[in-house]
Amino acid sequence: MPGFKSRALVALGLVLGASACQSSEVYRTQVAVIDPAAPQHITLGEGGYRLPAMRNPKASPELLMLLAFSGGGKRSSAFSYGVLRGLRDMPIRTVAGQHRMLDEIEGISSVSGGSFTAAYYGLHRDQIFFDYEKDFLKQDINAYVWGMYLLPWHWGWMLSASYGTNDRMQDIYDNLMFHGATYADLEKNGAPIVWIGATDISYGHVFTFNPENFDLLCSDLGRFPIARAVAASNGFPVLFSPITLDDHAERCGGWRPRWMDREAQASEDAQIRHGLLVQQAEAYLDPARTRFVHLSDGGITDNLALRGLLNQMIRFEDDPQFARSRFFEKLRRLLIVSVDGQSAQDVSLAMSPSIGGFRRIISAISGTQIDNYNFETLSVMRAKLNGSVEGIKRLRCSMGRIVEGHACDDVKGYLVHLSLADIKDEATRTRLQSIPTGLTISDADVDALVAAGEAVVKASPEVAEVVKAIEQAGAIPVAVR
Repeated sequence: MPGFKSRALVALGLVLGASACQSSEVYRTQVAVIDPAAPQHITLGEGGYRLPAMRNPKASPELLMLLAFSGGGKRSSAFSYGVLRGLRDMPIRTVAGQHRMLDEIEGISSVSGGSFTAAYYGLHRDQIFFDYEKDFLKQDINAYVWGMYLLPWHWGWMLSASYGTNDRMQDIYDNLMFHGATYADLEKNGAPIVWIGATDISYGHVFTFNPENFDLLCSDLGRFPIARAVAASNGFPVLFSPITLDDHAERCGGWRPRWMDREAQASEDAQIRHGLLVQQAEAYLDPARTRFVHLSDGGITDNLALRGLLNQMIRFEDDPQFARSRFFEKLRRLLIVSVDGQSAQDVSLAMSPSIGGFRRIISAISGTQIDNYNFETLSVMRAKLNGSVEGIKRLRCSMGRIVEGHACDDVKGYLVHLSLADIKDEATRTRLQSIPTGLTISDADVDALVAAGEAVVKASPEVAEVVKAIEQAGAIPVAVR
């Protein structure tokens, strides 16, 4: 009988492996190929789920507000959710009536743990304030992870080259939160747009789930499952297998996006960054170099989710489609809010002869080691924001000295960094920053992190200044810092 049971388990595993392989192939073909010969084919480089093609009808036309949700497991998920609650409860009174600061958001960039909150809000909008805690924040996701490794009926990933542990996690996230939704559902919702970030482990750069990258792959982002993008963004290496996309660029007949062939404007740094983006794009457009795109945790390359946002700004800044939109006629203020659920440095490791078990190693690598150079990312974004302000000034002034009733060079930008380090009470700050980076935390920790997110955004003098300025006829008297 023991032999029979063993054979039964093996047979069950083979069946699961075969079905898993089939499931993965379905995912990789259903997203994809754009047929340029079809009468209703997607127009590459235009329309769709892009900032130039969409706007938030509730937002002030003079303000472009973008958020970035950092990695950091469920600690960052809960903290970023708290920030959304704080923005929801922040009223703005203008001549057009009263609305919420939450309604000013045009886009959210996210990686890793922050991607759960961004994707859930992008799909469910205000329903997040009723269901997100029970659907995800207070779910024991680690139990699903352990079950994937310990329960034989979840071992299909062991026997398949094309179905891995993160394909399994995609199914879990889909069952809990997304229920089969795709990017087409996000597009139907309109702005704010959600830019979910992962890491291309073949080339070591940021990969954002957006139409610009899917155009390069000659693929239809609209048919891509939201849960799969979130799984890729949160795919911590070793623990979770990469998410793989097929590259179909050869089927689009040598098409190239406009932004690749224009000359970068302004500083030498801007030209270098534009050149790097062109090199990355050329790798995807060349079938001799890229047939598959293997994606892992977005926090590896961009744990603040700001570099992915920076790439977006580089691509669309001088794009003619963007220039023709309402942005450069009325846009005078840029506000970028970095929501950072960073952990505290575990300096005790320096006094220990060994790091310890697997859990502590994972915590060390996924926590402050990834966050260690966040200050450089913030510095790069500040410089980019300055450059964007100057670029918008030039474009507005090319239209005339006065544009929409304001001096053409009356353009300002602001970068606000909200983090757990902003918590004034030392005991609370230390406790919350010491919460391990993972997918299960206690309900009490969830409540405390959400409350902290609400508190830091409401206490931010920079955000308060922006709100006050919007109420005063839309002029935001702040300078780039």
